[in-house]
Amino acid sequence: MKNIVKNLPEYILMGLAVFSFVETLIVKGQINYLMIVVLAIMAAQLVFKNRYFGIFIGLVVGLVSFGLFLAVLTDYRKFPEVTSKAIELITVGSLLSLAGAILAAVMLFKYFNQEDKIAV
Repeated sequence: MKNIVKNLPEYILMGLAVFSFVETLIVKGQINYLMIVVLAIMAAQLVFKNRYFGIFIGLVVGLVSFGLFLAVLTDYRKFPEVTSKAIELITVGSLLSLAGAILAAVMLFKYFNQEDKIAV
């Protein structure tokens, strides 16, 4: 149980990749190869627990979350007046971006505090 909680960001990102893959497959009838790659990368990270690659993944997730937040703000500004749809857009988009930022922060904290494994 402790191991699952410790690796929760990786499991959540794997779940999102699976969800995106299945959603694209059902809606468009296409295979989303990017999500297959993301799933493979996250599975490899769970197995090998490479410190530097974990930091890299955390940074990428954080930057993508920030970019998505900026995209939400840009779309919000396109509304001529504040409506319920505009409020829904800014609320849902901000919460999703915040969730991504929290995942990135947890991964960065975890892998920055991890000690390097030195082979003797």
